Amino acid sequence: MMRDNDQDLLARYRERLGLVLGLSLILCSLAGYVIARFGTRPIHRISRSAEHIRSTTLHERIDTVGLPAELLGMAQTFNSMLDRLQEAFARVSQFSDDVAHELRTPINNLRGEIEVVLSKARSDDEYRETLGSGLEECARISRVIQSLLFLARTENTIEPLPREPVDVGHALHTVQEFYEAAASEAAIALRVDATPDLWAPLNRTLFQQAIGNLVSNAIAHTPRGGSVQMAACMKADQLQVIVADTGGGIASEHLPHVFKRFYRADPARSSAEHRVGLGLAVVKRIVERHNGRIDIESLPARGTQVTVRLPFAD
Repeated sequence: MMRDNDQDLLARYRERLGLVLGLSLILCSLAGYVIARFGTRPIHRISRSAEHIRSTTLHERIDTVGLPAELLGMAQTFNSMLDRLQEAFARVSQFSDDVAHELRTPINNLRGEIEVVLSKARSDDEYRETLGSGLEECARISRVIQSLLFLARTENTIEPLPREPVDVGHALHTVQEFYEAAASEAAIALRVDATPDLWAPLNRTLFQQAIGNLVSNAIAHTPRGGSVQMAACMKADQLQVIVADTGGGIASEHLPHVFKRFYRADPARSSAEHRVGLGLAVVKRIVERHNGRIDIESLPARGTQVTVRLPFAD
């Protein structure tokens, strides 16, 4: 009899245990479903927000209000990435517009001149003048393309810059000889003042191109009777090269922008002189490729001074 009671008790215990386990399993499943549904809701919200972002909606951001701490960092990082993408797209769009404008102007000029000269018979001198003007426009287009190609090639390159020991004074005198004719024609004195026997590890071609661009820009903005001076010395283990002019100077509001592509402090004058607004951008890129820095100081009616600082050794 005692044994039968024990068996009944054990059977009831098993039944109740099975019932409890079954209910527990159901409750745990329901709880897991609810937790998973509510727990992944922020993830689905982030996913839906990301799906709606296109190139035309880069201004949209993921709403971080109410996100758990575990997902907040990810959402903020994603928003930061969108900030960079939006800025990059804006630069590309502006760059494309600028390129189209810079190429459209000389092409339209060239086309207009050709159409005019073909409208009726012309003398040999008129044909020669038109061809000369067309050649200038072609040269302008070539300068734009070459500068853009250089900037594109060096945009995010990690290749080391080929260098060699360069006699800085000799390099500056080479630039002086190249621009002497243009300076003389503009009645501008072009001078060089470099520390004797000053050598530095440089890419000779790019260094001379950078200094040449600065000199060309200085000559273009210096009135007749003025001067442009190149100076070089070693200062605090850095090569310091200065190009200074006695031109009209640059207003302070323009100084932060002068190294941007296609930026012109004086659009009317630059257009008249067929300047494309890429020279200083190229200079800045060359200096950066040498791991250096470039600074500009200017006072209206007193002139401009550009200082290039290049590390003597990396």
